Amino acid sequence: MLSEDLISKIGNNLDAMPPKPASRRELDALLTQIEAKIRAAQERGATYADIAKQISESGYPIKTSTLRLALQRHRKKEPRAKRVPARKSTEKAQHSAPQVKTIPASVTPATPSASKKSESA
Repeated sequence: MLSEDLISKIGNNLDAMPPKPASRRELDALLTQIEAKIRAAQERGATYADIAKQISESGYPIKTSTLRLALQRHRKKEPRAKRVPARKSTEKAQHSAPQVKTIPASVTPATPSASKKSESA
């Protein structure tokens, strides 16, 4: 049953909830300014969860999923010239396979035993 203590506790917890981001536009403005730093943190091994936690602790509450989706959306907005194109899997296979030269049978040198027989004759 509902008691006065439970109602009070729920009310206090609701008051203590952090504010949500005001709008998508506000989040996009933030990402425009700090995306390079986020990408650098990822290069150092930070996860979306780590980054979202750090941003939230800095005073801008954000969930991991919100950050990830916003970064994906922001990246799609970039002009193609700035983005590095992904390599196709066929290019990777071509570059990783060792190149072996084959010599046609008509060009192969004579065997050493055959050349010694012709010299001794």
